[in-house]
Amino acid sequence: MYMPAFDPTSKPVYVILGSGGHTSEMMKIIQALFQLSEEPEYYKPQKYLLAATDSTSKIRFKKALESINHHIEADAFIEVPRSREVGQSWLSTIFTTLYAFIWSFWLIFRDQPRLILCNGPGTCVPFCIAAYLWRLVGRLERKTKIIFVESFCRVHTLSLSGKILLHFVDIFIVQWQPLADKYGHRKNVKYFGSIM
Repeated sequence: MYMPAFDPTSKPVYVILGSGGHTSEMMKIIQALFQLSEEPEYYKPQKYLLAATDSTSKIRFKKALESINHHIEADAFIEVPRSREVGQSWLSTIFTTLYAFIWSFWLIFRDQPRLILCNGPGTCVPFCIAAYLWRLVGRLERKTKIIFVESFCRVHTLSLSGKILLHFVDIFIVQWQPLADKYGHRKNVKYFGSIM
């Protein structure tokens, strides 16, 4: 796994990528941030976290941002261990999840991100929980925000990642009215219609 050196001069925005549809959705979110935000510089620098076994997301994501003239340095990508690979036995998942949590706690402590943005891949769960716990014990600034955007394909029920992280994130964005009706009573749940 590749890990760039730590730059203490600026606290990054963590963008957590997942494979397939998760990456496509995150590309749209980040493109919108840079194109529609009044202050796109606020969202820099960004660090893109993706599973070490995800061979295509890095290439796709880089191409998408370069299409809007946003250049990404090679060291902006951080490869991290997955909690569970597709088809992996549930018993062995205990150990890989523990390993992913150790990595997550260490990276969050090292980089001190000011914003964590994710949209549902399992890779994001350890990072969001690690950030939440570091904040709780005062080792991560309270103003660090954790934002979870539920996948566009989740109309009536939350994803497994969503069900877990609903209790740990500062802002939980749903994209369909049925989910807004079901979870709108929670202070952290926001509904803006479809943002994809």
